[in-house]
Amino acid sequence: MARQFSAQASSELETIIADFPNKKSALLMVLRLAEREFGFLDDSAMELVARSCDVSPAHVLGMVTFYTHFKRPYHGKHRFMVCATLMCSIGGPHGKTDDALQVLKEKLGLAPGERSEDGLFSVEKVECLADCNQPPVMQKDNEHKVRMGKEELSRYVDDLLKKEGLSAGHYSGKPVVRMDPNVPHISVKQSVPAH
Repeated sequence: MARQFSAQASSELETIIADFPNKKSALLMVLRLAEREFGFLDDSAMELVARSCDVSPAHVLGMVTFYTHFKRPYHGKHRFMVCATLMCSIGGPHGKTDDALQVLKEKLGLAPGERSEDGLFSVEKVECLADCNQPPVMQKDNEHKVRMGKEELSRYVDDLLKKEGLSAGHYSGKPVVRMDPNVPHISVKQSVPAH
């Protein structure tokens, strides 16, 4: 089923597009609007964005796959992204990538590329999160965290579990879902002039 923006989002879309020299230039902002409107970017949302910005669905897909911070249907409600580039892998006085991943495995039962069966959490290793001098660096949804040591991260996850009404051992031994970022099925048909 084709997605449509709500009346409020449609009004915001018009405002966004008016701020740019052409519709194509507004693409990243319109993707953010769609992500906020629908909770994630699925094929139908990307097709709507393509129509809204007068670009091909393939162009939108290229943007979404290049900028990995966009939320996709296979991500958990709470998406933990842990930087795995050199500086965070080497780490510093607060820890390193592997330390953060160990805490997430202990607390949520998730390794990189996995989502909790209830869809609440997912964990990923990602490329640079742009704070190389403050490892380990991670993001939980849109919250950017630096120097997140094991104890601090452990408390942070416990607090998040509590906010979700879950106890600190809730995910111990529970099955997980391997996230499957399959190639989307959006149409990339091109019109080729007849000779």
